[in-house]
Amino acid sequence: MKKISTLQVSNIVALILTLIMNGVSQSDIFPNTIGELGESRAIFFLPAGYVFAIWGVIYTGLIAYVIYQARPSQRDGDVVQSIGWWFVVSCMANIIWLILFLYDLVWLSTIAMILILIALLMIYTRLGIGTKSVSLAEKWAVHIPFSIYLGWISVATVANFSTALYTSGAVTSFIGINADIWAAIMLVVAAILALGMLYFRRDIAYALVIVWASYGIYARPFDTDLYEPLANLNAGLVNTISLGIAIVVGIGAIITLGLSMRNWQSASS
Repeated sequence: MKKISTLQVSNIVALILTLIMNGVSQSDIFPNTIGELGESRAIFFLPAGYVFAIWGVIYTGLIAYVIYQARPSQRDGDVVQSIGWWFVVSCMANIIWLILFLYDLVWLSTIAMILILIALLMIYTRLGIGTKSVSLAEKWAVHIPFSIYLGWISVATVANFSTALYTSGAVTSFIGINADIWAAIMLVVAAILALGMLYFRRDIAYALVIVWASYGIYARPFDTDLYEPLANLNAGLVNTISLGIAIVVGIGAIITLGLSMRNWQSASS
């Protein structure tokens, strides 16, 4: 009978440590909480607070993944071998990011966020998400969780970089471009990525994360005291584009789902 490997155990331990760190981050051990820091900066590319509940979905998916990969039968399976140590890297980078961000070391936390992004991109491409057929169990326990995670970190990386610029004094503009225009550009880039994922990989999960985040930016009120420094900028532009992107990408996801279901029915008949 096969025993689980060091890598499989490491994946379990890495996720447990990440979950513990996330729990600790909400305590009084650190000088700030993620929520407090997020609500203290006037950044257009920042969704409403409820949007961050997606972390619950992400961690539920990652728990499903570590359970799936921990089975002895997966020791030499494609999933464990393809991902390798990149999941452990992503977890360690997540922990480091939390510590750095909670101590308001935003630029250093941006580097840690980029490391998470790189690790997830490696996992995504090595698994061939959206490019090869897998079992239903592997799709729900592996591919979809990492699609959601990558989608959110794609958004979070931009938000983290925007926060770093804000803390460096680039509150209303950066290299001569106003903050509202930057937010609009980044939203369009996010939409292009989502539509690209739908077209080339039929990755509905990734696209829906972009819909969730874009609508969350639209839902954030920009007429509060916090956003007073940006009062002369065009918050309406950000609202309009974020809502428009949520609608366009959402429609794209529905169309892709319809095409996928039609192909599945054709293959089954």
